[in-house]
Amino acid sequence: MKAVILAGGKGTRLLPLTVYRPKPMIPFFNRPLMEYAVQSLVKAGVDEIYVLVGYLKERIMDYFGDGSRWGVQIHYSDRDNVKLGTAGATKKVVKEIDETFFVVSSDVLTNLNLKALYEYHRKKKALATVALSRVDDPSQYGIAIINEDGRIIRFKEKPRPEEAFSNLVNAGIYVFEPEAFDLVPKGKNFDFSKDLFPRMLENDLALYGFPFNEYWNDVGRPSSYLQATEDVFLGRLLLPGLRTESLKGNLEYGGALITGRRCILRRPEVRGFAVLGDDVEIGRNVKIERSVIFSGAVIEEGAEIKEAIIGENVRVGKGVLIQPGSVIGDNTLIEDFSKIGSNVKIWVESRIGKESIILPD
Repeated sequence: MKAVILAGGKGTRLLPLTVYRPKPMIPFFNRPLMEYAVQSLVKAGVDEIYVLVGYLKERIMDYFGDGSRWGVQIHYSDRDNVKLGTAGATKKVVKEIDETFFVVSSDVLTNLNLKALYEYHRKKKALATVALSRVDDPSQYGIAIINEDGRIIRFKEKPRPEEAFSNLVNAGIYVFEPEAFDLVPKGKNFDFSKDLFPRMLENDLALYGFPFNEYWNDVGRPSSYLQATEDVFLGRLLLPGLRTESLKGNLEYGGALITGRRCILRRPEVRGFAVLGDDVEIGRNVKIERSVIFSGAVIEEGAEIKEAIIGENVRVGKGVLIQPGSVIGDNTLIEDFSKIGSNVKIWVESRIGKESIILPD
């Protein structure tokens, strides 16, 4: 069985975390986001994957290599993927595919049963099947209406709130027959949601939806990244190789902690959860609440970090306060007793002087 992984985007909504790494390589419980997609596909029976790369493609290619570590064969398509759009870029590799195949976004976290999706597609004799998740606010996604048979009868990409006729949204996970790409013009920008699916509807072709209730999160913003992290601790999102029950052990102050390798901790106070990368050093009397700290960071004595994401090799000085919603870019220095306000993004390589106050716009 074969699959295509879409991994060429820039992840602009997650800046500054995506300055030095493509979105598929953002660490999630100390593994790249894309690794979970690869593992899910392998579990579903996929043995050959085509990865469509673009922005900072070397980071992806160096890490995943030929795929042998996961028991799968990985190929890379690395030219013009962003220019060609999702459908146009996929069309380039379809000539290598002569069977029903998956297409998945590299940055989606889900408990969806891919085998069930595949079997549904085959049972319906569909040309394309779109996995559909239910959300409260569909304005950031493509939305669909399906009939009693599961066939999509209406589809719209990113509607305005007053145009939202459904809360079933495109989850970025598909099953296709290669023939569907006969509709995709060669060498032109062509998107699944904006172009291919509307064209299939216009031509009354077999486009089906697969509604599912399992967990799904596209990790599009820092807030959704932190929510997905919390959902792992709560047992809502199940990660391969990570036993959820092992995350629920309370520390002295009622928080759950996961660390990478070679960390040095001096009894931090953790509330909610904290996830630390490799080689993180935490000083005395540090308070961490519902936050993720990437590898190589140093958090000095008395600092307080609330609902924030701290990039790689960041140094947070003594007594620094980082308020909820803030994201600190890689290689930044925040000197002693400074305060970073709520929802502030500090760019990579920044230097924040002693006792500074950084407020949101």
